[in-house]
Amino acid sequence: MILIVGAGAVGTTLAGYLMAAQQPVRLLLRDRDAAKGQSMSQLTVDKGAGSAPLIVPKPELTTKLDLSGVDYVLICVKYAALDEVLSQLPSTLPDGVILVSTLNGISALPRIKKRYPADRVANMTIMFNAQLRSPLHTQITTMPQVIIDREYPQLPRLFDHSNMQVKRADGQATAWGKLLINLANAVCAITHSTAKDLLTKRDLRAIYTAALDEAVGLMVHAGIPFQFPLPLPYRLYRQLLLHGGSLSWWLAKARNGLQEGSYPSMVADIEIGRKTEVDQINGEIVALGRAQNLPTPVNDEIVNLVHGLEGNLSPSYLKPSELRACLRI
Repeated sequence: MILIVGAGAVGTTLAGYLMAAQQPVRLLLRDRDAAKGQSMSQLTVDKGAGSAPLIVPKPELTTKLDLSGVDYVLICVKYAALDEVLSQLPSTLPDGVILVSTLNGISALPRIKKRYPADRVANMTIMFNAQLRSPLHTQITTMPQVIIDREYPQLPRLFDHSNMQVKRADGQATAWGKLLINLANAVCAITHSTAKDLLTKRDLRAIYTAALDEAVGLMVHAGIPFQFPLPLPYRLYRQLLLHGGSLSWWLAKARNGLQEGSYPSMVADIEIGRKTEVDQINGEIVALGRAQNLPTPVNDEIVNLVHGLEGNLSPSYLKPSELRACLRI
């Protein structure tokens, strides 16, 4: 049995693909979503224009974090909810259980391993963009893909015949590489922009490149290995962003199936006044800079600007040119 903790966009999407692979899935919902979930007969993952949705029977639903009969636990919550999840788990995992983190950033996995140093803990890097439409209903706006630790060869097999693309890699290097891509999320959140806007508008491309340059320079200085999740070395991708016009958008569209109108979850977080994960993304670069005694003015200011928008149901977004001027890029 696979227990998925968190029925948001990521957890629900993973539940759909695992059900398509004929895996037994138990999905943990919040109490307020339980009645709606129980009233539904199926789980739906929309795939965008021209593609048939993934429709599967709804998984077993629960509102209790119970590991009875469970072989795998996939933690699919926001970082702010991680402490609550860990507090509900037993102090020692049952024999044979593998705990899998799908959280953004690089802080979650060490935090979980610190809690369970003698147990089996794995990392699954989520490479797709998904949006929750309603309980048991998501829309995926990129190709479905995950990257899983090489250490656990049994995990990729869970998705056999599901059409989820699964790659295997070193978990920490992959997590750092995904963090680099996710530096774009805050830029989109501050300017209320889509992924297409980010990759086609000159000011946004320049801002994103500046955030990336700062991060990559720090990681190289600190000797941190990272696996950039694109088929280009960073120096070439940087040139493409700055001087390639909309080519980076067409590359993302062709390679990852990125759709027009797609946006990072941080955009939605700001829209509904929810706390974001900016501290676990851009904030990680700021923390790394402090540890290396090196300045991080771009990511530092981006973190501050996102915090200034959090909790405001009428956020004052910046135009791309305004943000670029604010960051002095």
